[in-house]
Amino acid sequence: MCEPTVAIGIASALLSAVQSIASFQGQSQAARASERAYQEQRKLNAEAANTAYQQAQLKLKGEFDQAAQKSEELLVNRLQSQGTTLAAGRGGQSISSLLADAQRVEGKDLGSLGMNLANSQTDYFFSSQSIFQQQKSADFSAASQRTPAPSVGGLVLGLAGSALSGASAFSSLKAAPAGEINFNPANSFKLT
Repeated sequence: MCEPTVAIGIASALLSAVQSIASFQGQSQAARASERAYQEQRKLNAEAANTAYQQAQLKLKGEFDQAAQKSEELLVNRLQSQGTTLAAGRGGQSISSLLADAQRVEGKDLGSLGMNLANSQTDYFFSSQSIFQQQKSADFSAASQRTPAPSVGGLVLGLAGSALSGASAFSSLKAAPAGEINFNPANSFKLT
């Protein structure tokens, strides 16, 4: 039969070991749940960025479509103006000037369209850069929220601490052999 002090030491060590293992398992579960939440947030960030990219692309496509339509209208207007001038039956140098004037007006308007498209492309570029930066920032923010996984080394140290705790409990309760004085400096007096 075991001495009561041995049983208390073993029970103390086992209790501490069970607490270390339970703590390790709880931290492991929290880390896995945190990693799943992080991966889900990254997926949501990517979906939001893709939606924003699509909206920016549709806006740019709309600008190009409007420019193409306006370009066709300018061509039609120029041809109509030139046709009207030629149909009037005029001759001479003034007719060449009127035909060139219609081309000049169309060219000026096409230049304005080109500048507008260049500005739209620049806006698209900056919008895409902003979307990319927002996604990366959101990913970094989600990463900073993750719970790290506990180390196995920490568990081993916890179990070793449990063994030391049990040994300490045993030695503190163990009676000194007969004729031996158990000296504890914390309990000693000073005589003056």
